[in-house]
Amino acid sequence: MKSDMSPRTREQNEQIRKQRKQEILQAAIRVYVDKGYSASEMGDVASQAGLAHGLVYYYFKNKKALFRELYEVMMEESRQFTKTFFEQEGSVFELFKSYARIVCERVMENPVIPRFYMRISLDLHHLYTSEEFSPFEWMKNFMHQMTQAIEKGIAQGTIQPGDANLMARQFWGSVSQGMNYLDQVQQELIAQDIPETARKEQLKQILDQVVESSVSLFKP
Repeated sequence: MKSDMSPRTREQNEQIRKQRKQEILQAAIRVYVDKGYSASEMGDVASQAGLAHGLVYYYFKNKKALFRELYEVMMEESRQFTKTFFEQEGSVFELFKSYARIVCERVMENPVIPRFYMRISLDLHHLYTSEEFSPFEWMKNFMHQMTQAIEKGIAQGTIQPGDANLMARQFWGSVSQGMNYLDQVQQELIAQDIPETARKEQLKQILDQVVESSVSLFKP
């Protein structure tokens, strides 16, 4: 009896490979946030992803390779999102307000992301030697996108004059603290069994405050 199943094309195989890697990386985030780097095992990631243990090793030779790729993918996504966001036309001041809000809203929708970033900075020495990777250089590159936007806003007159590098760092510091605080409050409200409507209203008020505080130094 002849089978109707035809072999997968190269494009289909590549799509499946990308999807599998994405599933493994997403599972790795959750395992890492729960256990940290040292206690996380490849088997934990496989179980979280619902995949055979051997399949994880097919895509990543060991835990270090997996978490290095996870870190680099997430950092590059953040850098690319920030770059694309601030290339939009319009008032730069309003762009910074929207950016702060979107980033914080993402945190509330998917709180494992800020928890990942908070923990991974303490574990980078497990993943890289100082010669292989400099977090300072990556952050400098990331902040450069905001610095350029601030310089454009100063030229527009929508942002007050000042040291653009310093202002970018102050803005990001305020947003980062706000993200962590929102995550903490959200966890507490859930633990207290606060009704969803009341919880959302309280979080919205805090979010509005985070956004206004983050851009306050830009006001002309």
